[in-house]
Amino acid sequence: MLLLLICSWYDLRDNVKIETIRLRFSSLPSSFHGLRIVQISDLHASFWVNRAYLNRVVDQINAMAKDIVVITGDILTGSINSFLKHWLPDDNDTYLSMVIDVLSRLHDGAVKLAVLGNHDQGDGSENTRKLTYELDRIGFKVLRNESLTLTHDDELIYIAGTDDLWFSYDLPKTLANVPENAFKILLSHNPDITTEIRKKMQIDLTLCGHTHGGQVRIPFLTDYLMPISNPSRYMAGLVKEDYGYTYVNRGIGTLVFPLRLRASPEITSFHLT
Repeated sequence: MLLLLICSWYDLRDNVKIETIRLRFSSLPSSFHGLRIVQISDLHASFWVNRAYLNRVVDQINAMAKDIVVITGDILTGSINSFLKHWLPDDNDTYLSMVIDVLSRLHDGAVKLAVLGNHDQGDGSENTRKLTYELDRIGFKVLRNESLTLTHDDELIYIAGTDDLWFSYDLPKTLANVPENAFKILLSHNPDITTEIRKKMQIDLTLCGHTHGGQVRIPFLTDYLMPISNPSRYMAGLVKEDYGYTYVNRGIGTLVFPLRLRASPEITSFHLT
């Protein structure tokens, strides 16, 4: 019986769901009404998360209508899994090459943005530099405590992105060039960034990942083990804040073991008006 359960959890790990989220903002400039954002997170390219699976994810994204594609961190799996090296391949360069090759298949036409997660930064600055360089080479702007201005019909919105909360994030620096009253989207891997956000910052939409939606959701136990400060609120999905919304994506890949339960991987499609 236990074996059957484990096999079903294994099958669920790549049962990707497309979640469609429609949000209305009074602060969104009229020329941006209808803006479509596709979010993925936590690819965790590794032995468990292979080329064939990630190619299927890219195929799904390529078939979707979108203006912006964002990746909210943990593109790679870091050395936390090095205990597997005795019997599994442990070549981060191989996984880096693989995931960059897969992501390069994303069709042109949409703005492509990314921020770094704890696994992307946890293996040292040289590995982080390689990942950032390769993402830039295939057309992704990696936002490292900085913002990007998007213009349409003389109206502006801002998309800002932080480094990972456990490493070198700097929210004030990230927002330094963003006007207070502008429409803002914040990309930050860890939803604990919400503990740093103040209402006066007027961030309309914050997109995060990190949690995997719990990956294996066991009542009480999973919440206790989650590496975030408020898992009951920020495990997954849409959260209404005093200042806007936070969305926590359940991620694409898995960590440590290739199992999921009550936490399907997801691609999120946002429609803003």
